[in-house]
Amino acid sequence: YPLRSHVWMSGGNPLEPLLATYRTVQGQISKLQQGQSKATTLICENELVLKELELLEEDSQVFKLIGPVLVKQELVEVKSNVSKRIEYIKSDIGRLDGQLKTKNKEHEEIREQITKLQKGQ
Repeated sequence: YPLRSHVWMSGGNPLEPLLATYRTVQGQISKLQQGQSKATTLICENELVLKELELLEEDSQVFKLIGPVLVKQELVEVKSNVSKRIEYIKSDIGRLDGQLKTKNKEHEEIREQITKLQKGQ
């Protein structure tokens, strides 16, 4: 890491910037995990809505609450919208998974650097 050589030249503690980066990455991992949790909850809610919609007859009236007003919608359209929303959320979870794996790897690499520096002191 170029950060290490810079710290040695400046005469400071080489652990400080690594520890700061470690904590920053830890915070980023936490935010990604929260996003993943929220997305998983949204999928469950939307899947429940879709199951409820499947129980309805094709000619059933479906309404959507927009502000203080109930707006009539076609059942087929509502099912389609909910299905698309579920797919979008699933792709979002996939994106979050990828970011989480990358951050966890980065976190582990920084931890290893910290361990090496501590053994060297």
